[in-house]
Amino acid sequence: MVPNSTRGANLISESLAEYTALVLSERKYGKANMKRFLEDELNGYLRGRAFESKKENVFIDCNRSYQWYRKGSLILYGLRDFIGDSLMNKAIRGFRDEFAHKETPPFAGSHDLYRYFESVTPDSLKYYLEDTWKKITLYENKAEMATAKKLEDGIYEVTIKLTSQKLYADSTGQETPAKYDGDYMDIGVFAAEDRDESGRKRTNPLYLEKHKIAPGEHSITLKVRGEPVKAGVDPLNKLIDRKKDDNIIDVEMEE
Repeated sequence: MVPNSTRGANLISESLAEYTALVLSERKYGKANMKRFLEDELNGYLRGRAFESKKENVFIDCNRSYQWYRKGSLILYGLRDFIGDSLMNKAIRGFRDEFAHKETPPFAGSHDLYRYFESVTPDSLKYYLEDTWKKITLYENKAEMATAKKLEDGIYEVTIKLTSQKLYADSTGQETPAKYDGDYMDIGVFAAEDRDESGRKRTNPLYLEKHKIAPGEHSITLKVRGEPVKAGVDPLNKLIDRKKDDNIIDVEMEE
């Protein structure tokens, strides 16, 4: 597929390739073990924007490799996490069928790919497309405290206290707190890590579900089967959070 010469067109080949690599990694290692891969992509994007010498464009008009490689893979993997394989693949197939093997203009641009993703995304999740493709969006999520008490039959009640805020940045890096009702993000509780049959470190989630989190402070209480060791918000780093290391915290056991 030959992309056109408009700004952002490079993401068609490069971001889709990086996204495919993440999907293949997930198939091999499992969803719960994607943190190291997502964290690497996030670090690459944050480094790139930190050393930006001119201005950062929104993703749909991206013109830097740290955007179409690093940011692009996070954005597309995040969208798949929301809408699922079936709708994601439907959009990509439709885009391919319209533009593959074209020998005459118009050739594909980033807005064409966006159009296909928009067509399959439910209205309740279109904010994610707007935020990731047409705005420069950052999060400040932090796990402040996590406690647990043992009930009976291996059940634990876990309480997670967290703060969350979404920010919009302009091309010069100036940030403004977003006004919104809440965004969907993972809340996770994890047992102790162990090793798989190949000797690789393995993450063991006891709970990993999306909650709609409004800006501000929150206290979330839930029950899990198994002893919790760590807990937090967006623990696998699917969102673009500048301080990713404070998303997850050790669980303190109550008497």
